[in-house]
Parts: sequence; structure tokens; C-alpha cells
Amino acid sequence: MAEILLVQSNPTRAVEIRILLERKGHGVKHASSGKDAIHALREGAIDLVVADITLKEMSGSEFVRGVQAHFPDVVVMFITPVGSEKLADDALRAGAVGCVSEEQLQVLLGEMVETVFRVTFGNDPYAHLLSRLKSNTFDFELPNDAGLISPLVTLVVQVSQGMRLLPRAERTRLGFALEHALVNAMYRGNLGLGPSVTPSHHQIVFGHATTDLIEKRKSEEPYKDRIIKVRVVVDLSGVKVTVRDGGDGFNVQHFFDTAKLTRLNKEAGHGLLLMERLTDDLEFNLEGNEVTLFKNARAL
Repeated sequence: MAEILLVQSNPTRAVEIRILLERKGHGVKHASSGKDAIHALREGAIDLVVADITLKEMSGSEFVRGVQAHFPDVVVMFITPVGSEKLADDALRAGAVGCVSEEQLQVLLGEMVETVFRVTFGNDPYAHLLSRLKSNTFDFELPNDAGLISPLVTLVVQVSQGMRLLPRAERTRLGFALEHALVNAMYRGNLGLGPSVTPSHHQIVFGHATTDLIEKRKSEEPYKDRIIKVRVVVDLSGVKVTVRDGGDGFNVQHFFDTAKLTRLNKEAGHGLLLMERLTDDLEFNLEGNEVTLFKNARAL
């Protein structure tokens, strides 16, 4: 599993979080400050940093930028107390892959770390071949089968890795954003289901969780014949992914006009905001049933 650096100034809290992570099989090192964390990163062998966003000597966004500048393959996520939505948003914009609120720590921390691990790491037998690839386009038509989401994300991440387009942290951010786009297209768009009647993002993608209502929608009109069309265009300038569902769409302008940072800690609208924060650009069609994610290539 992952080698994690936990950055937490409160010793009691650090022990609690460390136990949560070690129970999932991860190796955990501890640093009590941002400065100590940088020293630990210099020693190598760290895949993921889980940090308290209220670091004393620097902000979360400053910490992320420092890690990216010197350790671009290290992925950073934050634990955020209630009322720190602005800090969380700044950190996401700066390069963090995600934030888990303290209220949801027991439930979501393990899920978030597992998602990062699955998106970021995996077998890549095509690395040498992909390093010679200059451009490629993939066109998919997906049924409402959640088992196809993770393999598609892994393919996009591995191609961007093999072509040396993005450092690991940015590949992970792209993977997170694409997962949310596919879940939204499948469950919100094609099946017309809201977050209150569907399992969590993590349970859907990795646990293949379902409900009687989901299975009913998959077998009845007009939902059962709806597909997701995905086009992936990868070249030396970056990655462009277009996801179009067969649903009725939504009022895009209204959503972003009324979007609040508090959505970062809620299911409703959470995925859309993360998609915007984790990509370089995000475009919707007028109907609201097609989204295009852009990730520009970074020098490695």
C-alpha cells in the first residue's frame, strides 16, 4: 500500500489518524510541522502527504506549492476543520488532490486515501512504448456499468504518465476529476438519481455498490438504453476528455452562480466543484449533459 507522511501538530490527533491509516495497511511517518515535513520528504519514499490544513508556519496552499516545486510526484491531501472551506478551496486550487473534513474523518479518510492509491499507482507494462507516443484519441460508448469507470481512469492516467505529460500529483488530480465526471454522467445524468439515493463515490467506483432503485433504473425506460460517450484526446500539449451522458442535463450557469464552498463537504454539487478545481479548464455544453476536462502538460 502507500507510504504516507502525516503532518499534524496535535500529538493526540496524530495518533488517532495514524491508527486509522495503519489499519488500512499503509505505512505512516509523522511530522509535526510543515518544515519537518519538507525534511521528511527529502529522505524519499513518500507517496502521499496527509496534512492538517491549519499549519502554523504556513498556509495549506503555501505548503502544497512548496511540495510541488521540489517533489512534484508527491500527492497532497488535507484534513480540514469546520469553517475552513476557504482554506480548503485555496489548497485545491494550489494543487492538493482533495480535502476531508474532520466531521467525516472516520468514514472518508480511508476511502480518500484508497482512491488516491488506486488512481495514482498500478501496473504499467506499456511505459516504454507509451514514452514514444505523440498523440492518440480514444472514443468509448459506455453502458451504465460502474465497473468500467476505474479502468478508463487508469488508462488515461497511464497514457499521460507514459507520455511524460504530467507529474504524479497532477495525474492524480486529473484522475479524481474524471472519476467524478463519469459518476455524475452515469448516476445523475443517465439514471437520473440524486446523491441522497445513491452510495458514495468511493463505494460506487471501487465497491461496485448498488441499490434496488439503481438496478430498477438500469432495466426501465428511458434510462436503460442511455449510454455515456467519452472522447479522450492526448497529445504533447496535454489531455482533453469529453464526457456526454444521455440525460436531460442541468442548468450549468445557475449551479456555478450559486455554488458555495460549503459544497466541498457535501455530496450535492461536490463532484462538480472538484472537477473545476482539479483541472486547468472545464467546459459544459448549453444543455448541461456534456462536460470537457482540460489538463495542460507540465514539464517534468
